[in-house]
Amino acid sequence: MDKELAILKFLSSQESWVTSFSMSVFLDISVRTIKSYISNINSKYPGLIESSRKGYIVRDKKRLEQLINFIKTSHSPQTVEDRKKYILRKLLLETNSYDLDALANELLVSPLTLANELSSLKRELADFELKIKTKNNKAFIDGHEANKKKLISKLIYEDTKDSFLSIKIMQNYLPHFDLTKIKQIVSEALRKHQYFMDEFSLLNLVLHIAITMERKLMQETCEDETSPESGKSMVNSHIQEIAVSIVEQVEKEFRVKFVECETYDFALYIMTRAISSTINDINIDQLGDFVGENIVRLVSLIQTRVKETYNITLIRKDFTIRFALHIKNLLIRLKNRISLRNPQMLEIKNSYPFIYDVSVFIANIITQEEGYELTEDEISYIALHLGVLIEEKKVIKHEVRAILVNPQYLYKSEDIAVKLSSIFSNNLLITEIVSGQHELETYYDYDMIITTIPFEIHPGKPYVQISPYIANKDILNVSKKIEEVLSDRIKTKMKLKLEMMFKRELFFVGADFKDQNDAINVMADALEKQGIVDGSFKQKLFERERISSSAYMNIAMPHPLEMCAINSAIAVSIHPDAIQWNDNKVNIIFMLAINIRDRLFLKDIFDFITEVISEESKLKTLLEVKTYDQFIETLISFVK
Repeated sequence: MDKELAILKFLSSQESWVTSFSMSVFLDISVRTIKSYISNINSKYPGLIESSRKGYIVRDKKRLEQLINFIKTSHSPQTVEDRKKYILRKLLLETNSYDLDALANELLVSPLTLANELSSLKRELADFELKIKTKNNKAFIDGHEANKKKLISKLIYEDTKDSFLSIKIMQNYLPHFDLTKIKQIVSEALRKHQYFMDEFSLLNLVLHIAITMERKLMQETCEDETSPESGKSMVNSHIQEIAVSIVEQVEKEFRVKFVECETYDFALYIMTRAISSTINDINIDQLGDFVGENIVRLVSLIQTRVKETYNITLIRKDFTIRFALHIKNLLIRLKNRISLRNPQMLEIKNSYPFIYDVSVFIANIITQEEGYELTEDEISYIALHLGVLIEEKKVIKHEVRAILVNPQYLYKSEDIAVKLSSIFSNNLLITEIVSGQHELETYYDYDMIITTIPFEIHPGKPYVQISPYIANKDILNVSKKIEEVLSDRIKTKMKLKLEMMFKRELFFVGADFKDQNDAINVMADALEKQGIVDGSFKQKLFERERISSSAYMNIAMPHPLEMCAINSAIAVSIHPDAIQWNDNKVNIIFMLAINIRDRLFLKDIFDFITEVISEESKLKTLLEVKTYDQFIETLISFVK
């Protein structure tokens, strides 16, 4: 079909008769093959190609175009990226080497185009420590088997919608084995040994096993890069039993044979992703026996540094145990170059930028202490652990101090106060009970008034009138008034902070930055000129970007890992026409220069900015701002 399509595309470009010889020269196909394919085309599409002594011609160009489009959309890869995937799939899952002429014909490209695309692939495969080579007019991929498997996994991930693994897509890539059956075998083995995996990790393991099996069809075996003998000390006997059980069942079901190092690979995978149902039985005093004293010390260091830098307490028994186990498995993965994808990575990064930023900080500690650099996927898994703890600790103890005005007997007033305090336990504190409006003059330290009687004149503070019996409508009215008071409090506080942090001299609109590096250089220089930061600040910004991009959706918030500013300030650059920032298109840049004494403000800034950009209307309003004064007024209007 590919060669037929090549012939049809050639004929579509010709307005007059063309000989079989001319076609054979242009398409690099023999004359006999040309005639054979044209005969086959006419048998399926009668009368499409006319033939005579002059050669061949297609007069019905509309019909020809429709046919070409049909064949293209249903069969042949059309884009450069699709062709690259096609080549990799051929060389990794179908054959060890492939004829270059045949490959060019199948892809409907010239030998020169194919050569260029193979050259481009060479650069991309370097990330996997693989090489695409040609010898005797054949292409093949050279490199370690483990890296080839990683590349296959990447191809499958890229074809899976929303970054989640799909059995269906996996099956399309790996057609020779029933993946649902493999999943069933793995699930049963885990259940039997009292371990469990989340669905994504389970499908990852199934994929890992299936890729190994598909590669065996190409007579590839595990290259013993990690000696099983040395690995046995890493994998406990219980995990090894699970891996052996899976291997035995898969071998029996599919009549394949795994070697020892492959079983070890599966065991290592299970150890770094599965969780024992006995985790809750671990005593904090015995944690070192489970994870090693080096992990305990590393976790303790992380807890100390996070407390010092962000004023966040990460010390709690259940969190410490789970986090220590995660760090242990993380280091095993890094040591053995096992990749772990997180399908929620972008969602975590965009929705919880502050938590993600703390996780980047932790990742850097791990890099400094252990020498391994973490991927954004690994950083986002740390963020998941932090998020659970931080969200649980988030009290929302925005306490509003209120005075109750009730002229009735004291016992009735106390009943009302007790009931209100019970209903609004986290948000309301009744500080005083008075019998009339005139008594309010002697009190100053309160936020609102709750009264059972109407006032003759406005008391000068927010107030709400309720029934002495507190009906449902009263609860609703008190709730609304509390929200108003809290909103005004936050707005007043945020306004002061915004005016303090955003400086006129650090405000840019439509600056002609070439790219993110140019933006960082110019904005960092402006901060240094104002005496906000010293000369080392710029380098620290680039170091942070190297670990993980500071871009979140349409904004970027570049900042160092440490709060090292002389004074706190935020430089802003607005770009209605977005600039490229790694893989993101960025409209607004907030460069954060924070002094350690203002560390509590950092989370407020992250949360506020995230809230602003999450609403398209607010983002659009900001992009229309032309002056610093408009910018401040707009931000204040967004404060709830």
